[in-house]
Amino acid sequence: MSALAEWQRRFAAALRAPDAAPVDDGAAELGRSAGLDVYRNNVRQSLIEALATAFPHTRTLLGPRYFAAAAGDYARDHLPREPRLSRYGAGFADFLDDLPPLAGYRYASDVCRLERARLDVGPAAEAPVLDATRLAEHPDPARLCVTPRPATRRVRCRFAVGALWQRLERGEAPGESVAAGEEDWLAVRRGEQVLLTPVDAVTAALYGRLREPRDTALGDALAAVAEAHGETAAGEALGTLLGLGALCERHAAPDDDEPNEEAAP
Repeated sequence: MSALAEWQRRFAAALRAPDAAPVDDGAAELGRSAGLDVYRNNVRQSLIEALATAFPHTRTLLGPRYFAAAAGDYARDHLPREPRLSRYGAGFADFLDDLPPLAGYRYASDVCRLERARLDVGPAAEAPVLDATRLAEHPDPARLCVTPRPATRRVRCRFAVGALWQRLERGEAPGESVAAGEEDWLAVRRGEQVLLTPVDAVTAALYGRLREPRDTALGDALAAVAEAHGETAAGEALGTLLGLGALCERHAAPDDDEPNEEAAP
């Protein structure tokens, strides 16, 4: 490891540890204690603000003071891994799941995941949308290789957060607590707008089936879903995905290293 890389590693470690003492390696000092404290606090505050910007609905649910405390704890142990702060906080929902004070408010993590999906879909790679007309014009639609567009995400929630999400989107008070009940959502970017839509279990199953394996044709995916849920439900699920603009032809999808699914543990 180069001297610079080693210094950077130790400096990052010092930022995580409030009681870190300055260390002189004979070539460069990490810094005086007071200077490190200032820099550490500035970094921490910047990351808290980045999380507050990324997760406004989560902040509303937790309250500004508790959100700032939780975000500060997260920032202490999770420094950014890349220079774009818009990508920061990918694991924040999982972090909230592990906080004992939120044991009775786990739906806040689901809302956090929905917000994260919207952020991830915004800058995702583009691919031509497969619509019903293109599907009907294909000589053998069943053999067409279809996949979810890169600019989509599936989110599996453990609570029925639909009504809560709508209130938050309208800027209304969150209201009463949310009942447990799994929900599947799709985040889909159309143009410059990202839509978050709850979908039924069959639609979610077909979406997941079309993600993998890569050599599965549309007809094979539909047959597998129909076997479990019936042909009518499978056909309706395909119609839902086409209507949302969630699909593209597999050869038209550019490489994309982002996952298409975010699930609660």
